[in-house]
Amino acid sequence: MNISDQKYQEIVDYISGELNGEEKKSMETWIHSSEENQKIYEKILKKSLFVRWSLKSKQIDTNKELKKFENRINSSVRYITWIAAAASVILILSLSIPYLWNQYQENQEMIVANQVIQPGKKGAQLILSTGRQVDIEDQSKKIKEEDGSLIQLDSETGLEYTESATKSDKLIYNTLKTERGNEFNMQLADGTKVWLNADSELRYPVQFTGNIRKVYLKGEAYFDVAHNEKKAFVVNSYNQEVKVYGTEFCINAYNKDEIKTVLVEGSVGVRANPRGEESKLKPGELGLTDMQSGKIDIKKVNVRPYIAWKDGDFVFENESLENIMLRLERWYNVKIFYMNEECKNYRFSGDMERYADVRSLLYFIQETSNAKFEINKNTIVVMAK
Repeated sequence: MNISDQKYQEIVDYISGELNGEEKKSMETWIHSSEENQKIYEKILKKSLFVRWSLKSKQIDTNKELKKFENRINSSVRYITWIAAAASVILILSLSIPYLWNQYQENQEMIVANQVIQPGKKGAQLILSTGRQVDIEDQSKKIKEEDGSLIQLDSETGLEYTESATKSDKLIYNTLKTERGNEFNMQLADGTKVWLNADSELRYPVQFTGNIRKVYLKGEAYFDVAHNEKKAFVVNSYNQEVKVYGTEFCINAYNKDEIKTVLVEGSVGVRANPRGEESKLKPGELGLTDMQSGKIDIKKVNVRPYIAWKDGDFVFENESLENIMLRLERWYNVKIFYMNEECKNYRFSGDMERYADVRSLLYFIQETSNAKFEINKNTIVVMAK
């Protein structure tokens, strides 16, 4: 690579997202100014992405560690040092990604793409009790409901309900919906916090009355329930009910025939239906409900792969490529097309930022499995190598 140390550092800073708006624009102009510059950029990108992925799998500050690597590199031994440093990290950390650096070929092609696919972002639609629909995007305002309740709507901080001074026994409902490529968070009137994943829907009372707090979920949501011993909190998903008094948990109800409940803190009771037998979950346990048989299978799990989306990460733990692509389909709002059906059963482990370029994620799946990808407009094509 025939470039100066300063230009090399600028490229690394660009990849790390550390350039300001003007510097970023200047770098992009340089990259696209010639085929040689594009190749130089892609070579450095490959190296940096590998180190980022490797370090991310152990939850290390990747930007900080990447800079440490860069500071050790001088112009005369840069390439050799990259290989040695990355290989050392892999050996020491015992990564779950079955990747041998000495098999890495610098001339490997990047994911073929003719369109940039953007990751998801914050956004939702609020449906009021009157049926009025409010798109939550780039705005901040207050809305008054029929019972006098105030709703603070903000595209950045989320949706917030406060307890109304007006006492009424009548339950009126709002619904929060996220499309594919969107996520949103909110606070219910009782102080319970909810994070709604892409392609999901939550129906809930504007104010909780009586001796129970009941909401209805389709899709996936993470709950941090405000403690109230006198009012149990219940989440209903296609008749499955999770009952709690104050705790943190995640429910995945994308598949209405098989619902996953993962407990992070506290204690919850899970029923396949309101009259079914209750199964108790302990922290670190997954309850897998077969909605047809009513059976609930409980097992100990690493909760992070199930809840990492809330904190802006993708975490895969020996997960099938089919399930991984379903996640990408919802988050990047893309279509998935399989050229080879056997690809669906390939398994992969990894940890990556959810807001990253989809090519970064596909690149590492491709480099560590028998799958290969192409991006055609808004479709990711999956094929065997």
